[in-house]
Amino acid sequence: MASDRLILPAGEERLDEYLNDLAVRLRGPRRRRERILAELRDGLDHATLDHMTAGLPEDQAATAAIAQFGTPQAVAHAFAGELATAYARRTIAWYIATGPLVGIWWLLLLQPHPWRTGLIALLAAIPAIPLIIIAIAAAAGTLATTGRLMRWLPEATPQHALAATITIAALALAGDVTVIATYLRSELPASALAVVALAASLTRIARGVVAISHAVRYATATRGGSTPTPSDGHR
Repeated sequence: MASDRLILPAGEERLDEYLNDLAVRLRGPRRRRERILAELRDGLDHATLDHMTAGLPEDQAATAAIAQFGTPQAVAHAFAGELATAYARRTIAWYIATGPLVGIWWLLLLQPHPWRTGLIALLAAIPAIPLIIIAIAAAAGTLATTGRLMRWLPEATPQHALAATITIAALALAGDVTVIATYLRSELPASALAVVALAASLTRIARGVVAISHAVRYATATRGGSTPTPSDGHR
């Protein structure tokens, strides 16, 4: 940026230290964090230049600009809700993307001809279907109320988005455990499809445990607690 070239090394170093401290505290999807940091850097550059134009030395101008923005902890907390919602949307989108694929594998394995059986027989073969339906409804509702449809629908708060994330992850986890248990109790022979379906569900189970853990930490941060530690973030 043009403003960057007008700030001397001493001021840039002060601003870099501030942003590096802030970057450690911001936890959420990488692209959203990078965008926030870029916007903050642009704002800090302009604020520093304004103070320099008013007559402050460069280092004092950078310090004054930082004071305007607040401490890294305060700024990180201010963005906690936005990042939490972004994390919730990304996690839910992942479940929406993987759910149908995993579901088809299990359907082909446990009930390869569902159109030849009634609803009761299908539910008996795949008892996780009701959980899947609830998860899909919760996912669709959360994405609708945290995205572009917010202009027509009530906006979901970060807490609600995280609660939905926890619910969806838990339902998906229960569904995957259920279909795995159903398969293990069945007399179906081992097959390549079974290996693929089992691997996919085990991956989703592990992902679900992590997602629930992170969502709980984000919820704590957005309620006013400390921001999640670096190990809790997502790249």
